[in-house]
Amino acid sequence: MVKIIFESWDVGMRKIPFMKLLNEKAGVSLQEAKNLKDRLVDNNEIIEVEIDDEILAKEILEEAQKLKVNGRLESQ
Repeated sequence: MVKIIFESWDVGMRKIPFMKLLNEKAGVSLQEAKNLKDRLVDNNEIIEVEIDDEILAKEILEEAQKLKVNGRLESQ
């Protein structure tokens, strides 16, 4: 199990593609993806998403970084 920890975002963050990424790759519902995005953007909260596959987690993190979301991986 790997945690993707999204810590912050940069100006120009692509919010809708980020929500779609969480939905399609991380397997969270669209409503949960929106809630996670809102917590990150509006409340400046650190959010965590758990992924079973380390390769997939790295791929999600790389795509998120292209969308101007900052994060890191944490192995459990």
